[in-house]
Amino acid sequence: MWLDPQHMEMTASGHFEIRLEQPFAIHFRYSCWRSGLVCERREQGRWVTDAHTDYGMALLDIARLAGEQSVPGRFAGQIPVSVRRAVQPYFYQQTRLLQWLAREPAAGELFAHSPHLLWLLVAHSELEGWPAIQVSALLSAPRRNVVQALGGEGSKALLKLLGRVQLVRGDLKECRLLLQLCREQTPMMLRVLAQQPALTIYHVLFAVRFPELLQSRFMLLNEVSRFSSCDALTARLKSISRIWQDVLRLAEALNIPDAGRALNRCADMDALNRLHDRWTDRLNRQHCLAAHGSMYFPAPPLPGNEHIIPIETLEDLQAESRLMRHCVASYVNRIMAGECYIYRIMQPQRATFELGYSQGQLTVMQVQLQRNHRASNETHQAIHDWLRRKNDKQISYANMQTG
Repeated sequence: MWLDPQHMEMTASGHFEIRLEQPFAIHFRYSCWRSGLVCERREQGRWVTDAHTDYGMALLDIARLAGEQSVPGRFAGQIPVSVRRAVQPYFYQQTRLLQWLAREPAAGELFAHSPHLLWLLVAHSELEGWPAIQVSALLSAPRRNVVQALGGEGSKALLKLLGRVQLVRGDLKECRLLLQLCREQTPMMLRVLAQQPALTIYHVLFAVRFPELLQSRFMLLNEVSRFSSCDALTARLKSISRIWQDVLRLAEALNIPDAGRALNRCADMDALNRLHDRWTDRLNRQHCLAAHGSMYFPAPPLPGNEHIIPIETLEDLQAESRLMRHCVASYVNRIMAGECYIYRIMQPQRATFELGYSQGQLTVMQVQLQRNHRASNETHQAIHDWLRRKNDKQISYANMQTG
């Protein structure tokens, strides 16, 4: 929300008045801290208490950005310094949190023992539309009752964890992650999180969004600390989870009973990738033998030379796919059917290329470096020269023009 200083005023009675034109026209004000930061809206020439007390504003952040001598800075300066410091990490529902602390001594007591829990209670009550009387009753209840009202189990382990979680932005996303932790906690989840010396909101994201990865401690310890936003960490963990789930599906197809144990032994991502490749190779061998009765490919149409080598077995093809990090291993059926032939070239670049037939004519279909990067013109020319020397027929070199 953008606030123009010309649209803000601090009155003699200590009210902070704000006039907004966009995205909607509204005139409202907050009473001072001593009066409970009550929000009122100007309506038909009179002030009416407004139940919608936040308007998406974070009073402390607005005051910090505007400066101490600004209107919001002077208004926020009435709030005790200890309260401002304690509430500053909470951006989402910040004003609403301040209001409860200003009005209810019980809110201050809960905040002193479990600040995150009060924040979650205030935020959840707003999201669910709870009446103030329901929140007031919970403020004086045992903390486990508050967690239960949020939809979870009020265990001592969870309450202790909540006190340790370090927020980054204190926004709606982080609030929802903590609410999800309250609702979906498991003993293993709490145990793993409790073992982290510095527990951040990113660890919570890992636990509640990707619980299947919790046993892979290397990812929790080494991956989480490298990220500076929930979105970036989520994208990374999604890619890891896809590999993890692929390994589990491979284990099921191969009738491997102890897949979880093998996964949990992986010390890092390299180990996880190696396990994935190893089981993929095993499954491909089974399919190849079942479908074709052999792991040897049909003889290539042209022999290689010292720099160009035909790939003639499934094992060799799998090794090429792993080394070059591309999908050539998926060409097995086409190779077995004689529709294409795969070669590796060592110089001038390390690459993989495919020979196939187009309108009955042998054609170079594609040339790929590691991770499907484009080959140089020199590499294309080396393949072209090899073809001309090896075959007297006119050969179409489809990729020569596109490189």
